[in-house]
Amino acid sequence: MNLPDTIILIFAASTNIFAVSIIAHIHKCLKGFDKLKVIAFFTLIPLLLYYAGTAITGLVQSFFPDLDRWMMLVVFLILGIRYILKAFKMKSEERLYDYTQWSVLLGLSIAIGMDYLILGLGFKFSNYNPQIVLILLLVFAILATLIGFIWGKKTGKFVWGNRMLYLGGLLFIGIALKGLIQLLGLV
Repeated sequence: MNLPDTIILIFAASTNIFAVSIIAHIHKCLKGFDKLKVIAFFTLIPLLLYYAGTAITGLVQSFFPDLDRWMMLVVFLILGIRYILKAFKMKSEERLYDYTQWSVLLGLSIAIGMDYLILGLGFKFSNYNPQIVLILLLVFAILATLIGFIWGKKTGKFVWGNRMLYLGGLLFIGIALKGLIQLLGLV
């Protein structure tokens, strides 16, 4: 997997963090320390779940060494479909959470992190540089949270979160289709 594809995949995964961050700041319940808590939770827990995904895949590969890039394509297709379905189902304006509570932040960051767990499963099936992925995951998660805060405060519209999720889903599906075309030898 090359660097542009890696960047696109990590950007696509961070659209979920962006969507939740918009909701957090539209409700205007966040002060300085609360913003730092949100950034920490939305960055570190998805990162830990990403590593859990790579560990699980490593274990699976030790039992089934014939798994190859086809699994990566399936995983990215699943993520793309999940994001698109979330974009159509999510009625963000009905989700009123108190983002200052630790339990709410933990629950939301685990929900966001499930997509990173799946992403970790997919990356492990490809040839990737773990250090670059780690740096990109941290940078994109922090930027997605900060930009989501700013965007939510400026626009006040929940619909931008759904649009970003839809874009993320299309990016995942696009990368999976590109990989499929390469595996079939059409390009």
